Amino acid sequence: KNILPEQLPRRQLFKEILPGAAPLLKTLEAIAKENDKTMAQTAINWTIAKGGVPIPGSKNLQQAQENLGAVGWSLKPDAVAELDLAASK
Repeated sequence: KNILPEQLPRRQLFKEILPGAAPLLKTLEAIAKENDKTMAQTAINWTIAKGGVPIPGSKNLQQAQENLGAVGWSLKPDAVAELDLAASK
C-alpha cells in the first residue's frame, strides 16, 4: 500500500492517542449499553449535555439515521460525570 507523506503524521498521531483512549471508550460502551444506544449516539448526546454543538460525520444513510438517535433523550448527570472523569485520564 502506497502511503502519501501527508498521511504519515496523522497515522503517528492516532498511534499515540488511541491507546490512551481505552478507558474512555470502555466507559462510553458501558453507558451506551445502559441507555440502549450506540456508542456514537452516546458520544453525540454527551457533547450536547456538555453544551457543545456536535458535528457528526456520516458516510451513508444508515450512519446519518443512527446519529439521529442521539437526540430526544438525555444522559443522566452521573453518566456525564463518569464520561468526564474517564476523558480526563
